[in-house]
Amino acid sequence: MNAITAKKKITVLVPCYNEEEGIGKVIEGFSQISDKASEYEIEIIVIDNNSADKTAQVARFHGATVIHEPKQGKGHAIRTGFYSIPADSDYVLMLDGDNTYKPAEALRLVELLNSGFCNVAIGSRLGGRISEGSMTTFNRAGNWIFSHLVRYVYRVNVTDVLTGYFAWKLEAVERLRPHLVSNGFAIEMEMITKMARLGENIYCVPITYDARAGNSNLHPIRDGFRILFMFLNNLDWKPKAQKKKRIAFVSDAVMPYNLGGKERRLYEISKRLVNESCEVHIYTMKWWDGPRVIESEGVYFHAISKLYPLYQKERRSMLQAVLFGLATLKLIFEEFDVLDVDHMPFFPLFSARVVTWCKGKKLHATWHEVWGQDYWREYLKGMSSIFGNFTEQLSFAMPDVIISNSEHTAGRLREVGFKGEIKTVPLGVDLESICASQPSEDKSDIIFVGRLLSHKNADVLIRAVAIVKKTIPTISCNIIGSGPEKTKLLELIEKLNLKDNIKILENVEKHSELYGSMKASKMLVLPSNREGFGLVAIEANAAGLPVITTSHENNAAKDLIYEGVNGLVAKLNEENIAEKILFIMQSQDKMNPKQGIEKYDWNEVVKCIRESFAIM
Repeated sequence: MNAITAKKKITVLVPCYNEEEGIGKVIEGFSQISDKASEYEIEIIVIDNNSADKTAQVARFHGATVIHEPKQGKGHAIRTGFYSIPADSDYVLMLDGDNTYKPAEALRLVELLNSGFCNVAIGSRLGGRISEGSMTTFNRAGNWIFSHLVRYVYRVNVTDVLTGYFAWKLEAVERLRPHLVSNGFAIEMEMITKMARLGENIYCVPITYDARAGNSNLHPIRDGFRILFMFLNNLDWKPKAQKKKRIAFVSDAVMPYNLGGKERRLYEISKRLVNESCEVHIYTMKWWDGPRVIESEGVYFHAISKLYPLYQKERRSMLQAVLFGLATLKLIFEEFDVLDVDHMPFFPLFSARVVTWCKGKKLHATWHEVWGQDYWREYLKGMSSIFGNFTEQLSFAMPDVIISNSEHTAGRLREVGFKGEIKTVPLGVDLESICASQPSEDKSDIIFVGRLLSHKNADVLIRAVAIVKKTIPTISCNIIGSGPEKTKLLELIEKLNLKDNIKILENVEKHSELYGSMKASKMLVLPSNREGFGLVAIEANAAGLPVITTSHENNAAKDLIYEGVNGLVAKLNEENIAEKILFIMQSQDKMNPKQGIEKYDWNEVVKCIRESFAIM
């Protein structure tokens, strides 16, 4: 956003526990200064620390982003806030939500950072003005003593070590946050003493301190001893080099050899985890020529089996699934801190369960969709469908933690009886790349993107185009993809006399070209009856296209659609899809496909993954 607005971004963190009386006033205070701060963009994030009152509702009403930290304690809330800072932030400001600190004074702290005078600015109540009744004599005396001790022992120029008003350059927060461990009110003492040991350039700014709104959660005696312990504990503290977390992913299909949604997800997550100081290893089949282990963009790819065909005709290969599953046992000889296994084709989960039992580790599994008995009967016949359904049911018992890619999948998992921990982490899109891509010269009215498999129902789209052609003879449609249904689809196009209206194009290798094709179209139609998420719908929305998808119960993509805003949901038949196509052709300009797309940015997704893996 900075590149577009030419403004520097301030992210304001407000840790809150039962602050419904004050939080609204705090947020309003920043709204008032944002008009004056023309060179800054301000985003407010409220960390709701499991409040029992209406703190979260009030914060949202006033326009703040609210994230929840269920573990009680100010330290937990602040650490969660530190790992939720948007990547495009320049400065980070933090203050309490009880309206004791004045948002109007925020720019006095930030200007010191912007001028390069210091890396950290601290609001000093003892050096400023304390309103009558806002701080007890006991608390003021204790703060005075602690502040002088820190100044003398840690050799850092601070006059208020228990303040809740801070401003940092983003890189200063990134240096500090891996070292924080405090759970409660000792967090301010920990931050200041550790910043001193890290050599940060700190400066104090006199501020105003008013009486709080609502009741205080501070216990002076109990918390005072904890603060003293933190002061003493950090006397000989020195920053240690952070050992990189070694994360292992198991997936039989990977980019760039496969271009599906789940392969793209793993690629995007992996390279970003590497950029965030993780060591990432992917265990897969030998898709490449040469050595067993290769490295690409900092990610290590290990071939644990030879390359077996993923499909036999249009169905997943049972032989490949079993052999790759057995090969997963080789991870018993590998070192890792976190192991995450792609749930499909199920058999690697059983081997990975044995591996994690032996190593005393948790097993994470990424779940894209739940098939269930009815779909197995459709996909396979006779005893094969019974075996497939039994295998899926048994696989639910393997993971300790399931990372579902949508609330739809999470709900299905609970329906089938999974009792373990479920974390929902959506797929993402590269918003920057989509924004930068240029529209293709090959324009179309409709675009379809995906493998040409029976459940994608591209044939239904073709029949819908035939209906639309009666009203709009020049209607054009580009179908991008390959797969076992291609020959049948070409025959259907010929039969319906649509050769001048529909083109089937092979998979586009470069994503920029795919996004360009989307931008050169007017809508995406995804008539699938089975999607674990529907990433292509999000990509289309990010490219500015409304999406038509189906209301089928196994289609998670329908949950991404806000009717009339970013798309439409249709019944799975050509007549209703044709009706929706005609509606968008007539009212496309009234839709807003990009609304809310920011939450699907890959950087936000990776934050959720880190939390799910407990590598905050």
